[in-house]
Amino acid sequence: MKFQPLALALGAFLALGGLNAHADIVAQWDYNKGSTKHSQSMNGASFATLGGVTTSFVAQTGSSDPNAGQAMNTASYAAQGTGSLTRGVQFGVDTTAYENIVLTFDQRNSATASAWTALLYTIDGENWSQATTFKMATGNLDFVKGLSFDFSSIAGVADNTNFAFQLVSMFAPGTSSYLATGATSNYGPAGTIRYDMVTISGTEIIAAAVPEPESYALMLAGLGAMALVLRRRQRQV
Repeated sequence: MKFQPLALALGAFLALGGLNAHADIVAQWDYNKGSTKHSQSMNGASFATLGGVTTSFVAQTGSSDPNAGQAMNTASYAAQGTGSLTRGVQFGVDTTAYENIVLTFDQRNSATASAWTALLYTIDGENWSQATTFKMATGNLDFVKGLSFDFSSIAGVADNTNFAFQLVSMFAPGTSSYLATGATSNYGPAGTIRYDMVTISGTEIIAAAVPEPESYALMLAGLGAMALVLRRRQRQV
């Protein structure tokens, strides 16, 4: 215990003051300019529709966007009993130099839209895996804010130029048909799904700093002085 100050000093030096990681927006789509182009990007981002889905832009009401802007409306989904996991939207995000990747977004369904949406992702641009599913509460036709998925534990998502994800309509689990969002509605391909504030965030990957030779010399000199003081104290005990 007498050498605790010495260990603490060494730890503090090696930590170099500590690195306080914080989440940054890597890419974001707020749609306020009426475009599918990303509104913010650290490295680069892309957007595409899947299976013939069409997009338009409508005034958003109730999303988490602090500005009175627009949301992206998607339509032209598959007929009942066909095309599960094939129609929706795709976002590509270059996560180079970022880790702890997290997706957040707001979603609003019309009554006849599929209540179930699947989140798929790729780390090589070719092979896709299912990350999770989202279900709109039956009868809820308002924006659901802050839907999210944490990719932090999935190897290959961080620091990757090929990372992309899809939000696609899917059959209700265990069935071969879509479930409508509306409480008294039947699913129909004319149903629409709106998205807003689609955001990928992450923490910057910061390489540990290597002290200069002069810093090592100062450290060793300081530690030597501390050790000398501690030895003197021990002799006096």
